[in-house]
Amino acid sequence: MPPWKKGQSGNPKGRKPLSIKQTIRDLKKEGYQEPTQDDIAKMYKYMLTLDEPRIKEIVADKSQPMLNRIVGKNILGGKGFDIMERMIDRAIGKVGQKLDITTQGEKLKQEPLSIRFVASKEDLAKLEQEVPDIPDDDS
Repeated sequence: MPPWKKGQSGNPKGRKPLSIKQTIRDLKKEGYQEPTQDDIAKMYKYMLTLDEPRIKEIVADKSQPMLNRIVGKNILGGKGFDIMERMIDRAIGKVGQKLDITTQGEKLKQEPLSIRFVASKEDLAKLEQEVPDIPDDDS
């Protein structure tokens, strides 16, 4: 028989709540540091240069960060090329595709933008006379 009555909590103070913020504070106290984007990109780049025996060492070393071990395990797995391609995309960026649809290789011309406010229909009519007609795409 438990030492408390029916309906009474056996742990009145409740379980100590776990939070991400508390975990972060604890990890900082233990000496862990938040990796930067640059840190992760550099690790990916280094992992891409390692030979198989070295990757196997990292995967087997339980003191290594899990990111290194998981990435290494996936590189060694059946989809190693796909994993490496994703690592390159994240560390360096995807190769840009150049696509020129409208300029046919010519540089775009940047003309100054002019904005006019009109207060009457007469002013609008004058402005419309000043502005050349823009050809329709259908013509």
